[in-house]
Amino acid sequence: MSYGVILSDSVQTLRRWLESSNLSPGNRLPSERVLARELGLKHNAINRAMSRLLGEGVVRRDGYKLFYAGSEKPLESRFACDLVIARRSFFTKGYMKLAKELCIDLRIHPYDSGGEALSYFYQLDTPETECVIFEPPHLMTVSLWEPAVRKLLSHDIPAISVRQAAPGLPCVDPDYTRAVELAVSHLRDNGHQEMGLLTISPRSESAREILSAWKSLRLQKGLAATARRIAYYSDGREDDIQMIVEKLDSDWRGVSTLVIYAEHDPIVPHLLERLSRKGLRVPQDLAVVCIGDLPHLAVTNPPVTTISFDAPLMQEVIFGLAQRLTRRRQDLRSHSSAPRIRVQPHLIRRASTDAPGPMPVRTASASRRADVLTADLAAAPSGSTEDFTRMLNRRYPLTSNANESRFEQIDIEAFVNRPLNFRKGWLGDLPLTNFATGRHKIHGVPFQVLGGHAREDCGVIVFRSTSNKTGNSRVLPSRLRIPIDTTALAIYILHGCGYSRYLSPFAQYDFYAGRRHLGSVPLVSLGYPPPDGDTRNFEKEAMKANIQDWWSDFPHLDFPHAWRAPVMEGKTEYLDRNVYLYTLEWRNPFPGRTITHMEIAVDAEKPTTLGVLAVSALRPEPEED
Repeated sequence: MSYGVILSDSVQTLRRWLESSNLSPGNRLPSERVLARELGLKHNAINRAMSRLLGEGVVRRDGYKLFYAGSEKPLESRFACDLVIARRSFFTKGYMKLAKELCIDLRIHPYDSGGEALSYFYQLDTPETECVIFEPPHLMTVSLWEPAVRKLLSHDIPAISVRQAAPGLPCVDPDYTRAVELAVSHLRDNGHQEMGLLTISPRSESAREILSAWKSLRLQKGLAATARRIAYYSDGREDDIQMIVEKLDSDWRGVSTLVIYAEHDPIVPHLLERLSRKGLRVPQDLAVVCIGDLPHLAVTNPPVTTISFDAPLMQEVIFGLAQRLTRRRQDLRSHSSAPRIRVQPHLIRRASTDAPGPMPVRTASASRRADVLTADLAAAPSGSTEDFTRMLNRRYPLTSNANESRFEQIDIEAFVNRPLNFRKGWLGDLPLTNFATGRHKIHGVPFQVLGGHAREDCGVIVFRSTSNKTGNSRVLPSRLRIPIDTTALAIYILHGCGYSRYLSPFAQYDFYAGRRHLGSVPLVSLGYPPPDGDTRNFEKEAMKANIQDWWSDFPHLDFPHAWRAPVMEGKTEYLDRNVYLYTLEWRNPFPGRTITHMEIAVDAEKPTTLGVLAVSALRPEPEED
């Protein structure tokens, strides 16, 4: 589906409506939702079309109000943009097609080398340049091209980097960390444990991000060896193909699948041909997944499964950002606030992963090795139903002999803002599929979980972060005050987090008796340890945290006064897949005082996102007469 065509049609429909409405400059327009209903368009289509007319100056915005600014600009004053891109790039035709549909004057500057690419920046450093879009050479380090981009910005010329990020520079790039997670998750669901990564040299930011995500696999059970299997290629030449084939014959002999970063070079067809000549069948003997969905991957023999980034949508976002920055040239000197837009990947399953992987083999002796033991400390449990039940049925010491009548459910219905089970997700783009609403008893604490499966059936309080900003079309909160109004020995919170970073403080719970502050609990996410960290001290370092990302690929532990609560998310042929909520216990140092309220505050400038599902108070034992 071409998003550009949809946008072009929506723009034309909106133009015709403006022309037929006899509006005068300064007249207020109806809201986007009203216009969408009146014109028979989806709200997101009218929103993008309105952004286009805002960029042309036909419409202006004042807060949330829209006003007609006047007739369209003449063709010669339409938005113009300069694109600096590799001559052999697979993405050039997409830019040209979309620019034509959006009536953008696109001037293309193709380069064959990094030096030629940088020379264009000096040519474009003129007052006539409206905006520059730059796709850096994928083997060029950021330090070589970053000064040229900063120079344009210092002269108030908007410049956007694509697929390569640098601090403080406008950028639209794919989320390669999530791409690696999707690839590995898909392969593990098919039964694969032994994998190898084939990628370009880690000189570019994209390659370094992929390497970092891949090396983090060492903390997952059974993937410590996989995390070390990394091979580099330059441009897919014959010697690159020979190198990987030789590895599969030697130290990679047990590998059942290859993950290949192939967003720029057509290495895969040549590799498949060589594997076939050698007698290795894909997918029967070796599964293949590519990060990046180049057109030829759909027609290879066999067609290759990919982790894809929607190129037309990405280019539409790039042009939209270019128009926005051009309108706000005066903000360009504030590099610290430069936008970075991350495009999320999705899996396109094809024949190259159709065959199931081998049944994993486990031995008692291997599990006792020091390196595996270190990984086990940080990894998720084996995944059996008995393990899950045992984890959920453990009791905090204060709850071990507490009758359920002593627990009081704290009402959070007025604050919930997202559903748990709706298809769009609770903390991001995925729902908490198999977690039922209603009553749960976890770690000896009864919790009442609200909500349902529809979008309007909210059951969780999601707080604002750089990863999540709105819920049900409203801005998510960064601070809330929740009434409690009871005496309590302890407060128990059922919550989860997403997009976590290593040992990153991102939120805080504070408890009050009127104006008196009773205590606080800073939330610190565990996340992934840095790629080159010392795993020998991982467990000790991990105890500085008290919550972990809900996603199963992260290492999960119990923390003091904060225990994991696994939620079954599905089964594969070999393994149960689960995600994790956490319970948190705060013991009241003044149990005789009535806790009037709790305050929850988050750092909205961090990516880690907090979701609170339920709060329960443990009241003191009643005094005997």
